[in-house]
Amino acid sequence: MCPRKLAVVLLFGAFVSLLCCRREGSKVSETSKGGKVISIAIVPKARTGEYWAKCERGVMQAQKELGIQVDFIGPPSEVDVDKQVEIVENLISRGVDGIGISPCDGDALVPVIEKAVQKGIPVITVDSDANTDKRLCYIGTDNRKAGRIAGEQMVKLLGGEGKVLIITGVPGAQNLMERVAGFKEVISKYPKIKIVSEQACQSDQVLALSIAENALTADSDLAGIFGVNAFGAPGAAQAVESRGLASKVKIVGFDAMPDTIRFCAEGVVQAIIEQRPYKMGYLAVKLLKDAIEGKKIPRVVDTGVDIITPPKARELLKKPET
Repeated sequence: MCPRKLAVVLLFGAFVSLLCCRREGSKVSETSKGGKVISIAIVPKARTGEYWAKCERGVMQAQKELGIQVDFIGPPSEVDVDKQVEIVENLISRGVDGIGISPCDGDALVPVIEKAVQKGIPVITVDSDANTDKRLCYIGTDNRKAGRIAGEQMVKLLGGEGKVLIITGVPGAQNLMERVAGFKEVISKYPKIKIVSEQACQSDQVLALSIAENALTADSDLAGIFGVNAFGAPGAAQAVESRGLASKVKIVGFDAMPDTIRFCAEGVVQAIIEQRPYKMGYLAVKLLKDAIEGKKIPRVVDTGVDIITPPKARELLKKPET
C-alpha cells in the first residue's frame, strides 16, 4: 500500500476509534457510578402471583430504558419475613447501589432497612411502607385513601346496611392495615353496617375460601365481604358462587388478578380496587437511579388506583394484557 493510502486508512481508523470512545463514554456517564454500572435490587414481598409479575415487568422496562443493572429478588411467599430480611442482608454484603423493597412486615424489616441506609445504600419502599423515616421515598398506593374508596363501594352495594366480613392478608403488612383503617373509617359512619369479623388469609386463596365458607355457615345474614389484598376476593367469590349467593353477598376486593376479573365479569365480585404495580416497579428503578446520582426525589409518590366493575371486567376479558 502506498504511503498516502496508508495515511488515509490510519486517519480514518483513528476517527472511528475516537467516535466510539465518545459514544461509550457518554453511555457510561449516564448509567454508572464511579466508573461502574449502577446496580439496583428490587425486593418484592414474593416472586409469585400476577401482581408481582406486573411489578417485575415495570422494573425490567426501566432497566432496559436506563441501561443499569437491576435484580428482582424476593422470598417464595409473602409470609416469609425472615427470608426477606436475609435477602436484604445479602444485598448489603454485595454492596448494591440501591434497594427498593415492599416489606412483608412494616416493623420487622426496619432494622435491616436502617442498616442498609447506615452503609450508604439508599432505600425506597414500594407497594407497602415501613415504619422508619430512614427510607428515602415510598412509591405506591395511598392505601388509607384506597381503603376509603373500597368502603364507599361497599356502602353503595349494601344500601347502607348489612353485616360485613373482612379478609385481610398477612398480619403486620403496613399497606393492608392502612386499607382496613380507611375502610372502617367509612363504615363507621353507617351504624346499620356491622363488621362481624376480620380474619387473615396469610395471602393464601385457599385459606380465604375457607374463611369465607365458615363465615357464610356461621351467619346466614352475611351481606358483604371485603378482600383486602389480591387473595381475599377470589377466595370469597369461590365460596359465594358455590352456594349460589352471588345476588345476595356483595364482594369488594383489591387487585385485578385473572380469577378476580373473571368473577367480576360474572357479577360474583362487584368491585375491584385496581392498583398500578407496573408503574410502581418502573418508578422504583427510575427514582433509585436518580437518588444514587444525587438528584432530589419526593418522599411519597401516590401511583393511584382504578375501580373495576362488572362491565369493565367484561371489557378486560375481551382484551388480553400485552
